[in-house]
Amino acid sequence: MSENKKRNIVLIVIAVFIGILSGFGFYNTNKDNSTEEIVSSAVNEIKDYITTYNMSQEEIEELPSTEIVEQTETQEQEVSAEQEVESEDFELQGEIAYNGTTEYPNISLGNYAGLTYYNQTDSRWRNHQYSSIGDSSQTIGTSGCGPTSAAMVVTAIKGTITPPEMGDLFVQYGYRSSNNGTYWSAFRWTADVFDIGYQETSSLDTAINLVRNNNYVIVSVGNGLFTTGGHFIVIVGIDGDTLKIYDPYLYSGKFDTSTRRGKVTVSGNTVYCSINNFRNYANYKGFFAYKHDGNVQENTGNVTTSTYTRYVSTNSKNLNVRSGAGYYSIIGSLKKGTVVTVAETNGSWSRITSPINGWVSSSYLSSYTSSSTTGYRTGKYRVTNVSKNSVLCVRTGPSTKYSKKTYRQLSTNARSQNRTNGNYYANGYKNGVVFTVSKISGNWGLTPSGWVCLDYCTKI
Repeated sequence: MSENKKRNIVLIVIAVFIGILSGFGFYNTNKDNSTEEIVSSAVNEIKDYITTYNMSQEEIEELPSTEIVEQTETQEQEVSAEQEVESEDFELQGEIAYNGTTEYPNISLGNYAGLTYYNQTDSRWRNHQYSSIGDSSQTIGTSGCGPTSAAMVVTAIKGTITPPEMGDLFVQYGYRSSNNGTYWSAFRWTADVFDIGYQETSSLDTAINLVRNNNYVIVSVGNGLFTTGGHFIVIVGIDGDTLKIYDPYLYSGKFDTSTRRGKVTVSGNTVYCSINNFRNYANYKGFFAYKHDGNVQENTGNVTTSTYTRYVSTNSKNLNVRSGAGYYSIIGSLKKGTVVTVAETNGSWSRITSPINGWVSSSYLSSYTSSSTTGYRTGKYRVTNVSKNSVLCVRTGPSTKYSKKTYRQLSTNARSQNRTNGNYYANGYKNGVVFTVSKISGNWGLTPSGWVCLDYCTKI
């Protein structure tokens, strides 16, 4: 029996044993606590016991994430509710978001790694926030099929970019909706930013011809073979009449339910589906095709990247810097908020070159910091310092070089507040508008509608 299987059996026995003990004494001890407090306490007791028994908390969080996770159809339904993308109004908003973009970011990609499968529930990024409204429950794991699919395409054609990095871009440039996931227009924007040949279609036959002619195709699918709500998948190849598909929300047993059984086969991280079954059961909505040169290099190893900046995001202790990609000897430590330069990744570890050379756990690195040297912090703000007949401009990025957004691109809440403050059709925030800032970049804050200069606002 493998060490992992032995460990899993031991952990199950421990959990059952603690559950039995709780039946005798835990309730009386906690009868005055809320249900939430009791559950939290029980979970922490189990975590503490497991940590003491065999593993540190850091090691638990760094378990290998190459295996397909265990999920249930009920959990899938909860995720699908976050990824719903079908309404005409939703698509229209996405078009407006795209048409409002006049400048594109200059992004440095990592080394070319070839066709790489990403799963949105990968432990390295499943808890990474993917939200335009600062909602911590909206993560790559719960609603990130869009950026995960886009990251697979760009990594395969141009160079390495990970799902959380792509997700941050979609949020920053207005392609993450407040509730329904990713706007379709994000995929056109992705093609423009990374200079990839692109075509859209609603025809499955056209999409199949594009796959045969060296295209990776992202597909929006509705309730059916791949999802119970809304979802994005990627067709990465075709063999005769069988489609080769990367499903970013693939979990163990997903296709064993009564309505899916026998319609696809799964090998490793790849789903194989006949064209006929795809046509009959996928409930496809739209196809977004990206041209490649036909020299498909499939990556099954670790992904390395070019240097990029991250921030240390530990909650209560310093982050250990180690001599290798794993639990090697500690050669230093870094405080929360420290800016580091990442040179490469190996599994769930990152090699940094600044301010110290060594390896750190990727789970404790963030793509942005919650505070800045200007003293601004995330949270609620009110516009207070614009004149009576003016508005605070909302932009697609954190500086005046980015394009302004129009009133149609503002959130429903912002437009409602603008109406209260005198002008529903204002192309920005009127004095008195209250909003939540989820990210800080210098003296700029990311709001549900876009980026604003916080010099004209007051923290509340």
